[in-house]
Amino acid sequence: MKIAPIGTMPPLAGHKPISGGGRALLDLLVRRGSVAQADVVRLLDLSQSSVARLVGDFARMGLVTLASRKASGPGNPSALVQLNPDFAFTLGIAIVGDAVSMAVVDLAGGVRGYTSVAMPDMAPAGVVAELRRIRDALLVQTTIDRTRLIGAGIGFSGFFVGDPIRFSPPPLLAAWRDVDIVAVFGEALGLPVLCDNDATAATVYECLLGAGRTCATFAYCHLTNGFGGGLVIDGRTVRSWMGNAGDFGGVWWLLDRGYPNLDLLMTHVNAAGARFATVEEMVAAITIETPGVERWLEDAVVPFGMLASILGHVVSPEKVVIGGRIPQDIAIALAARVAPPRTPMRNNAHFPLPEVVASEARGDTVAAGAGLLPFLKLFF
Repeated sequence: MKIAPIGTMPPLAGHKPISGGGRALLDLLVRRGSVAQADVVRLLDLSQSSVARLVGDFARMGLVTLASRKASGPGNPSALVQLNPDFAFTLGIAIVGDAVSMAVVDLAGGVRGYTSVAMPDMAPAGVVAELRRIRDALLVQTTIDRTRLIGAGIGFSGFFVGDPIRFSPPPLLAAWRDVDIVAVFGEALGLPVLCDNDATAATVYECLLGAGRTCATFAYCHLTNGFGGGLVIDGRTVRSWMGNAGDFGGVWWLLDRGYPNLDLLMTHVNAAGARFATVEEMVAAITIETPGVERWLEDAVVPFGMLASILGHVVSPEKVVIGGRIPQDIAIALAARVAPPRTPMRNNAHFPLPEVVASEARGDTVAAGAGLLPFLKLFF
């Protein structure tokens, strides 16, 4: 059985596959932005000659640039190495319950252009037509070199089932149940496509450009119309059997302690006087002060605390990161209130539980993370 992400990403024409050491170097650069060449030797435990060869090869390919030089210790100053963001671009696409979005993503993870559209009707034909329109507009807007557009990544709401592997979508995306998503989007966009769960795509972004820059092992909670997540262990996003690692909403169903997703938040906010038709409309407008938000926070604290405690005992992450489409100030308030229940002390010490924090990433992390999927396949 092929494991997620589904789809294919062929090697770049004219370029050899990148070695393990080369991938480690590029991974380091995307997380840190730039690194002195002499520091790479220490950080990756590679020989000086290996690092010099890799940096030289990548510079000739155009993958990296050698910036201004600085002293990093005794001896001659070392070149500052950084990714060349213009080397390649991707389209990152998010397909969630009530909206579609697209980002143009560069090799360094930068979002060059972005559009999101609320879609009350998520039927495939309408979604595909809208994404074609968005793509054309973004490519004009960003003025990127289209010959360097190497592929597309899709973050799709749903879990994986079956053999061959395919999505089981939520009710809002029921029309996609029997659709070959990779084939449909590959044909529509004229690009190689990789497709993964939306929460896993967001976890990829958090791993490379958010909490993962300083924390190697964490659980990511993805709040959207529903609720899911992802796991990062030792700096790598874990998909596990069937690609479904991180489907934390099932834990809440088993506990029967509520399901505080953004659909429920919209219910509370509308009950307090708002008139939002979709989650997409709501998250663009509300803040921590919006009536109804406090009621949702009160409902959310206990389920999140129980989930954090279970994750602490089963996976033992350093952090539980709360992210997704939830506004940043509300995520910060929720993280500050969550107190995972503790098991009894042993030898005057509690079992160590993870710190609960808000996501460090900004923007549409599903679209941006989906855009990183082809880069993850080829470079990182």
